[in-house]
Amino acid sequence: MEDRSWRTIERNYLYRNPWCAFRVDEVMLPGGAEIEYGVLESRGFASVVPVTDDGNVVLVRQWRQPLGSFTLELPSGGVDEGEDPGEAAGRELFEETGFRAVELEHFASVHTSTGRTTELCHLFRCRAVRDLGGPRPEPTELIEVIEMPLGEALEEISGGGITDAATVLGLLWSDRLPGCGR
Repeated sequence: MEDRSWRTIERNYLYRNPWCAFRVDEVMLPGGAEIEYGVLESRGFASVVPVTDDGNVVLVRQWRQPLGSFTLELPSGGVDEGEDPGEAAGRELFEETGFRAVELEHFASVHTSTGRTTELCHLFRCRAVRDLGGPRPEPTELIEVIEMPLGEALEEISGGGITDAATVLGLLWSDRLPGCGR
């Protein structure tokens, strides 16, 4: 089989912060042509489908600057360097909603946009138990916690009210697994 791999000649970083970096790669294509290719590097994030004992899913409504609007999505957040994604999922759930993760179950780890970023999303589901010590959102997280039946959340997907890819995948996956209250 013919090798169709691209060869990276040089990587130039244009921007870095604690959460991501943007680089431009100079690459050689299999035919010998050279091009520039932009890549967003990310340590990835964990996203969790929290299900309450009464069968509701816990979602958050928050401002998303890249979209210039509010979104309805699963509790999610970055995986810190060296952190276990399951620990990140539980931490983010508590910080954003005040619920604790019990019986945390890993669905999958998926790349969010293979043509643009290294970002990997780790998807989980858990039983969500309210903790009187939370939530404790970060200063930039102005979050509204919303509980709704899974069926209603799925209708939000169909109606365009939920568009975040990790949330769509997590909710659809939960709908297919036993024990999600539907």
